[in-house]
Amino acid sequence: MLLTRRTNVLFTEDDYLTLRYLARQNQKTIGELIRLAVTKTYTTKGRINKKVNQDLKSSLKSGWKLLINPQKPLNYKELVEHGRKY
Repeated sequence: MLLTRRTNVLFTEDDYLTLRYLARQNQKTIGELIRLAVTKTYTTKGRINKKVNQDLKSSLKSGWKLLINPQKPLNYKELVEHGRKY
């Protein structure tokens, strides 16, 4: 699998320690555990739910338009809150 996207995730100390423990027990990296969890949680038989995929694509397109050519000052708090929906 070719990994082409990078992201940062903030965890509570307890969640991070749990992930680190599970990673050591399963001889995997924390990243592998997270990718596996995302695959199990958000895909159906290896395919991403089409509606979720369309919603994400439209959100990204509208978000990029705002970042490239903002009509008004950007409300970063609103952007972060919108991102938390997914």
